[in-house]
Amino acid sequence: MSDQSSRQWPPLFVRLACCAVVLYAGTRALAGEEATANQPSKADVAHKRLEIMTSRIESIVVTSTDPAVPKQMQSTPLFRYDDETRGYVDGTIWRLGEKGRPLAIITAELHPKYLGGGSRVIYDFLSLTERPFTARSLDVAGWSPGGSAVALKALAGAPLPAAEPAKRLTQLKQQARRFSGTQIVQELDKTSVQLRLLPREIYRYSPAAHELADGAMFLLVNGRNPALLLMVETDGKTWQYGVGRLSSPSTLKVELDDVLVWSEPPFTSFEWSHPYTASNSAAEFP
Repeated sequence: MSDQSSRQWPPLFVRLACCAVVLYAGTRALAGEEATANQPSKADVAHKRLEIMTSRIESIVVTSTDPAVPKQMQSTPLFRYDDETRGYVDGTIWRLGEKGRPLAIITAELHPKYLGGGSRVIYDFLSLTERPFTARSLDVAGWSPGGSAVALKALAGAPLPAAEPAKRLTQLKQQARRFSGTQIVQELDKTSVQLRLLPREIYRYSPAAHELADGAMFLLVNGRNPALLLMVETDGKTWQYGVGRLSSPSTLKVELDDVLVWSEPPFTSFEWSHPYTASNSAAEFP
């Protein structure tokens, strides 16, 4: 080999080595892109989870001797939330009843390792009516509440209902802000929190035939996870409120103008005949 060819060899080797590095990096990049492409996006995961909860709620069949009671839950959730700190990756609130005050509220939550076990869908059932009905599905053996879980009470100190709907909504929100709540949760760990009132109602309705009748449902939440349902309404002349639980393993308290007006210990009697109850079923979800 001549001196000239021996001097050219090292640059050629370097060029070949660089090409190999580039090819290796390109192969790794393509593999990474392919792996990323095979992973569902957050939007896809959220959509699939909602589909699962919707299908479970839509499968519930409602029967009643009262023909005014609907045969299914409404197909659009009132509210959607999550509670990542406690493992609930998705949750929804649904109502029974198309118009007026809902007859019942059902929540559906997804937890991949509920109480250290497998993936489950967790339900809370809250009756808001004295009308008889039974709700049944593969997950629900037959919820037949013997009345309403929420007792409506007079709300003193409220103003005369405004004539304009927009001003009445302002009044409803002002009355809701008079309430505060606390929650002590006992699941795997014990935590105590001051609940937060969401500033916007999740549902507005007319509870009576009077032209000034108005009502709204609010949530007292732990993070974004609903612990309590608060109903504030007027029949067009007087005002009333009601509180219902949406968390079974909790000690819950509600104050009105800093005075305790409602409290319940953790719920432990899970019977399908109770106005409030809870259950859970196996579920696969992303």
